[in-house]
Amino acid sequence: MKKFLLIAALAAVALGANAYGYKLEKLWTLNALDYFATTNDVRQGFGMDGKFYIHNKADQAVYVIDENGLTNQSFPGGANCGISRDEAGNILVSNAAFPGSWVEATLKVINPNTGDLVEYTIPEESGLLGRCDFIGMAKGNMMEDGVLYLTGFTSAEVFTDGVAIFSVTGGEVDYDNCYLAQCAGLATNQSTVINYYNDLNGDPALLFAYRSGAPGKLVPDGDNFTRTGLVLPNKGACNGVFPIIFDGKELYLYPTVPNYQDGWAIAEAGAEAPLVEVPSSVSANPNGIQCNWLNAEVDENGVTIYQYVPGGQISVYRLTKDEPAPEPAKVYMLGGDDQPWDPSNGTEFTYDAENEVYTATINFPAEANWFGFTTELAENNDDGGWAYIEPFRFGAISEGDYWYTGEEDFISLTWDEYHAIRIAGGEYNLTVDLNEMKLFIEKVQPDFIRGDVDGDNNVTISDVTALIDFLLSGAEAPAAADCDGDTNVSISDVTALIDFLLSGNWGE
Repeated sequence: MKKFLLIAALAAVALGANAYGYKLEKLWTLNALDYFATTNDVRQGFGMDGKFYIHNKADQAVYVIDENGLTNQSFPGGANCGISRDEAGNILVSNAAFPGSWVEATLKVINPNTGDLVEYTIPEESGLLGRCDFIGMAKGNMMEDGVLYLTGFTSAEVFTDGVAIFSVTGGEVDYDNCYLAQCAGLATNQSTVINYYNDLNGDPALLFAYRSGAPGKLVPDGDNFTRTGLVLPNKGACNGVFPIIFDGKELYLYPTVPNYQDGWAIAEAGAEAPLVEVPSSVSANPNGIQCNWLNAEVDENGVTIYQYVPGGQISVYRLTKDEPAPEPAKVYMLGGDDQPWDPSNGTEFTYDAENEVYTATINFPAEANWFGFTTELAENNDDGGWAYIEPFRFGAISEGDYWYTGEEDFISLTWDEYHAIRIAGGEYNLTVDLNEMKLFIEKVQPDFIRGDVDGDNNVTISDVTALIDFLLSGAEAPAAADCDGDTNVSISDVTALIDFLLSGNWGE
């Protein structure tokens, strides 16, 4: 049987729905990040599985924070501030000397579930990289088979004009596949982050971004890369741009103007306006290192967004599609004697959205009438017939036809083992509540006295005379002249009126 599930709307904690069809909730936030001595020591962090991993180079440790604050879980860190992850969820920690270069530097890879740790030395084959404070998302599983993409700040001592490829195969440094890839138009900077991702077409791509410049999408071109600049509406100059593939779109998560604060947005490249934007909650730069780290986890139902602002706050948001409310079901009344008992015919009720009920005013003309309900008619299906509408039918809970007496507050309805409802002639307001499965019936009382043809508020022999005069003249008779209730004024009404006067008992 077809059942209607009542789904309660979940109230968003933050921005709610927007004009672009998305809903954003702030799941939790922490503003007091006084676990660390200075923001200079905790320049980068990321979120994953509902937690934040923040690297403190002061004591070379990775700290874990959840919605309740600092946990008792920590991992070995490194001498630099860079921290990120790979696609498999392993933590990547830079152990390059701060603020030195990546020459003879090492990278720690940690499994947060087991605590297993491996450390690789980045070889010269990857290029003589200059200073690089931050790192981005790596491809694959850096414990086994993966690639980290790096670039460094150009200086007199070391130089790079491309993307450093650092490859791991079988848990070992893959020297044959470590090299410096060329990419025209790439501007390097110590604040550069390169995130690996699969783009909207499922092809490998890199998102190249540094603090004060426009980001770029890098796509493989043989062993090298081709760069396409990305223009993002209202982009600010903080560090922290991250790719998202969601809802059939290639999106970018990034800090916004005013610069060096904590506002952020999500947009397609080249769009006139962001799809989602969260304004800054501060009026001044919360940290001296101009970082507003944003990263995300995408699943089939939405996007979890993590924000770490050193010296400011950490927050977790949830982005989902704002699905339009489903159209309410239709309710049709079958039968009633004013129409055939037919699966393809029915009187449609009006939906009252405010009260979530269906209403209709029905005139039942016969002395005894019967009716039932359905949410579909056979005319809506090519097969037609009672078999089609059977899953959509409902009626009274009763051992047989339910006779309405007028004494009950409501009639209980059911989709299973239902029965027709019988009712005496007259006009009624019917209200169907599908949430409670109840039918409310209110008889409409006429604003006249039946038989009071001359309108003097009494039924006497003078009304018989008035009724005969109407019949002889052909003039339109008042509603009170329909004495037998058949909706027609004829000689039978004269007989019904005389019978009443003789018996003294006028029945409704």
